[in-house]
Amino acid sequence: MLFVPRFICFFACMLFVPLPAFGEAETASTSASEAAPLELRIAVLSDGHATYFIRLLEESLRLIHQPYHLHYVKDIPARRMWWMLGKGDINLFYGMRSKDKDSKEQIVPVRNALTNGLIGQRVLLIRRADTEVFSQVKSVDDLKRTRLIAGFGAGWGDVKVWKNAGLPLYEHAAPWTTIYAMVAAENRHVDYLPRGVIEVSKEARAHPELVVEQHLLLDYPGDFGFYLASSAASYRPIIERALREAEATGLKARLIEEAFGADIKALGLDRRVHLHLSATPD
Repeated sequence: MLFVPRFICFFACMLFVPLPAFGEAETASTSASEAAPLELRIAVLSDGHATYFIRLLEESLRLIHQPYHLHYVKDIPARRMWWMLGKGDINLFYGMRSKDKDSKEQIVPVRNALTNGLIGQRVLLIRRADTEVFSQVKSVDDLKRTRLIAGFGAGWGDVKVWKNAGLPLYEHAAPWTTIYAMVAAENRHVDYLPRGVIEVSKEARAHPELVVEQHLLLDYPGDFGFYLASSAASYRPIIERALREAEATGLKARLIEEAFGADIKALGLDRRVHLHLSATPD
């Protein structure tokens, strides 16, 4: 008669085993699949930008019952992260997709647009004093005539887009996060910072010295994608299958809505003047 209560006690205890949280040194799936686990070492920043991408990856792999171990390398400058990926020091990273990256032998593109194109829709962080200037812009040529200068991190895919459109820009070689202060300072030759609609509201809350420009929406074809080190090339079909399943089941759309839906709605994209930039970032 003692067997049943002991079994129930054991089962109840198992229900309350804590799961590892995002940001710990290692995260493992709870799948009972017999497939060999993917050993993933991914570079992330601690500013929260990676949260959606990690969640999409993990929940997609769980959806197809693929076990994995996820290890984090944190807060390395982006250029060094790409270098580490090429060397195999990490084997997974995400960033703007481009023909240049896709053609490199040392890294392997995972063929899936991670934000369904949302990162290519850009809203501007500006100084409040420049609100009226931007409100008069009706076209790309109008924006060009303002001579206002966009700020980008060195090597960003957006740089080629802005150059091809003939828009003034500045590439910042130091940590790109200092561009917020440069825009606010008014004397650093940077007037605005274009950010994806999935990023801009959160960043405005973190930088109250700037405001979200309310009039314009600039867009170009582009998106983030996962990239693997060549040593992990065998993982590509597995991750691609997981991401396709996430799309087919509605998981991806749900995660996008949960992560970004309220902020995107508040931006009022339908009422904005839409400026299309035709160049694809390379």
